[in-house]
Amino acid sequence: MLRHSSILKVLPLVPMLSLSLPALAQSFYVSGSVGKNYQDDTSNNGTFTSNFTTGAVTGVTPPLDIAAGSPVSWHTNYDNGDAYSIAFGMKLENYRFELEYAMSDADVDNHQNVDAAGIDLSGIDAGVLISGNVGDLGVTTANLVADGRGDFETETLMLNAYYDFVTDSAFTPYVGVGIGTANTEIEFRPSAVGVLSDDDDGFVYQFILGISYDINDALSAYGSYTFRDADEASLDARLLPANFDINNESNVLNVGLRYSF
Repeated sequence: MLRHSSILKVLPLVPMLSLSLPALAQSFYVSGSVGKNYQDDTSNNGTFTSNFTTGAVTGVTPPLDIAAGSPVSWHTNYDNGDAYSIAFGMKLENYRFELEYAMSDADVDNHQNVDAAGIDLSGIDAGVLISGNVGDLGVTTANLVADGRGDFETETLMLNAYYDFVTDSAFTPYVGVGIGTANTEIEFRPSAVGVLSDDDDGFVYQFILGISYDINDALSAYGSYTFRDADEASLDARLLPANFDINNESNVLNVGLRYSF
């Protein structure tokens, strides 16, 4: 379901596209695909947005005062996820142009290398992350975040352009590029601790390689590889008073059907 205003604002382009291009188009088509998303690991680089006083734990007593603007970061690894897309387009000789909605997701595998103000917190009791905490929680920061949990979801609305390499067979290789808008939604909750839950909109581009097979005059099957790169998402943390810039790159393998009319 489309939930975000930046995506909804582009939807009126669908009827505009269909009304303005019929005189030039040889045919229109609709397509849909499913596939696997290979989300790139992220380096979550942020800064404290206000002064932060750590919890008092073994090795950090009295607690530390970390000034606003100090860096904080960690690394996140992801499992492979799912990908889906639907598109409406038109074909003009060897070229195709389409409006595509796509969604991809990936579950968090684990987090590691938590660092705040240049201090490696991995071996320190996780109570250091909770302002006002006194006493050890009995688990290190590294073990707390290694539990993983959470997910990474991206919704995109793209304008794509393709070139089809016509062959003397039912197979048609193609290449494509696309630009559009992306909504990145991320939730990190290692060991059921709500660290971050936020979303952000930004620009996205993609490169596509694929091949289609004509089942009949109207219906084609296709497989494609897509490299997708969205703007870094600027997200606010929940556990700490900090803002993070999180990269969003992925590689997607899809199979689908295209119906021309």
